[in-house]
Amino acid sequence: MARDQLAVVQRLAERHEKEAGVRLSSAQGALASAESQLKQIVDYRQDYHRLATGDSGNVTDTHQLQAARHFLSELDKIAGKQRSTIQQAELALEQQRMSWIDAKRRLTAIDKLRKQRKREQQVIDEKREQRALDDLFVVQQLFEKLAFVAEEGV
Repeated sequence: MARDQLAVVQRLAERHEKEAGVRLSSAQGALASAESQLKQIVDYRQDYHRLATGDSGNVTDTHQLQAARHFLSELDKIAGKQRSTIQQAELALEQQRMSWIDAKRRLTAIDKLRKQRKREQQVIDEKREQRALDDLFVVQQLFEKLAFVAEEGV
């Protein structure tokens, strides 16, 4: 019965480890997505900055420059928020990584315990089998002695 319970515990630990792996993968994807979005924002800001400052060779008036500066300021705010999102995603990723590592350790410990119990049971079974063979040998020796005594007595 204990062996069956340990098998159930191992299956549950395997499921938990797999779910932790899925959550870890999801957190990695969320971080990659947040980093990609920040890169897009920064790239867009750089492109817009070149256009707004007249690097493109076009003449721009004061109102256009003011509007561009305001828009660049808004892009900076968005980039700042995205950096905050990345920090949160990094924290979540680290939490999921630790959760997965913990689940993996538990699973490994349960697996080792099952293997140890199996080895112990094999030793017990081998000892039992050896006792049975020893008892059989003793009985066989007794029968041979009885047969020898019976032959001499005839």
